[in-house]
Amino acid sequence: MAKRKKPSPTDAFFARFSQFDYDPAAEAWLEFERMVTSPTWSIYGVEVRAARRRLIAALVAQFDLAYGTREEDKLETLQTLCGKLSLSPVPETITACKKAVRRVHVNIIDFIDSQRTGRPVRAFKTEARLRRYTGDTEKFFPKDEAKERPLLRYLLRDVV
Repeated sequence: MAKRKKPSPTDAFFARFSQFDYDPAAEAWLEFERMVTSPTWSIYGVEVRAARRRLIAALVAQFDLAYGTREEDKLETLQTLCGKLSLSPVPETITACKKAVRRVHVNIIDFIDSQRTGRPVRAFKTEARLRRYTGDTEKFFPKDEAKERPLLRYLLRDVV
């Protein structure tokens, strides 16, 4: 008997909403927006914000599964992060990895969700372009969550 793949934290988040026809191949943020604007969704305002926080928590759990929670000083972890950001060649030292990651501008929500979807991460040429995209899509990742995780802190940009 084949072993069943454990659902990702994001998939588990959407499983709580049985009335919603979740597409696990789609971007989590877009699925969330589709869910809260669907005719079957019956909560608004405060409840939507609470659900959005739970989605962020699921994305954070997904990131933690992929990279660990306190691995910022492990070369292998930083090199994996560089590879996921399509940095080539991948730097060979911890310091070089940290510097390289800080020069890349990606939306954190898109970055984390790409682990699940397999889609490439879109990098922006400037922080201003990332800011515009983040504002347009409303894919804001909470600063406090990013600051709690050293690897995410390297990806944190001023997008507000």
